[in-house]
Amino acid sequence: MRTFCGGWASALLVTAGLLGSLVEATSADEPAQPADSAQQVRDLALRYQFFTDAGRTTRLELSPKSLLTYSNPVRGDVFGNLFVWTHDGRPEVVGAIFDYRTEGHFDSELHTLARAGIAGERDGVPFWNPRAAGVAFQPLAEAPAPADKGLARGRQMAELARSFTVERQHPEQGRGEMRLLPQPVYRYTSPAAKVVDGAMFVFVEATDPEAILLLEAVGDEPKWQFAFARMNIVPFRAVRHGEEAWHVDDVTWDEVFDKEVPYAIVREKPSRGLMRTR
Repeated sequence: MRTFCGGWASALLVTAGLLGSLVEATSADEPAQPADSAQQVRDLALRYQFFTDAGRTTRLELSPKSLLTYSNPVRGDVFGNLFVWTHDGRPEVVGAIFDYRTEGHFDSELHTLARAGIAGERDGVPFWNPRAAGVAFQPLAEAPAPADKGLARGRQMAELARSFTVERQHPEQGRGEMRLLPQPVYRYTSPAAKVVDGAMFVFVEATDPEAILLLEAVGDEPKWQFAFARMNIVPFRAVRHGEEAWHVDDVTWDEVFDKEVPYAIVREKPSRGLMRTR
């Protein structure tokens, strides 16, 4: 989480006729969430709408359930849910929305996963228009060809995810490795984007998402590609087979609150409404 502070639970393949498949966190990773936090977090998610372009002609679809229920006892009394908004089955925006009960406020952490700019509204009012791509996909060197069957591709993606390590440089805690949840929180396919199979994995502190990994088998002759997204303002670095695969420097609070980068934060208190947003 971000205050300087921060599963394939089923083995079913998403078929070509089913563009998105949501998977809840495994029971071992799922914390007990107070009912009032759960309801308020869900209500916040429903207040956001995202579009593929500034003209707001095509709206992204919010998946009906959260991908992950999480807590973060390292940071205090924190309860949140991870949500995804999709287009043609592919995840385009990910949102970690949480009740930071220790400090008495809610945060909505949003990251665009789109390959071009998007537009966001809250309660019908425009608030976010990152023009840059949210992620940069790279080919996965020395990866085996995607398997023909969905179950086998699922095993491949889990193995590929394990080939990465993600480190976070925290100003208080120093450098530390984030834990990979063993199963993807979202599995998808998108014929429109030529994604034969894809999955979203998360690297966490406790069960709090800190970095997002997308793996996709894409193309007419499918090949693996990957991309990362941050869920914290601090620097991150991913390593695979001893080589750096991804890194991002820190960003400022003004940037994330003023929606200048693909990672944005909206903060509010129930009694006061919005605290930091445009």
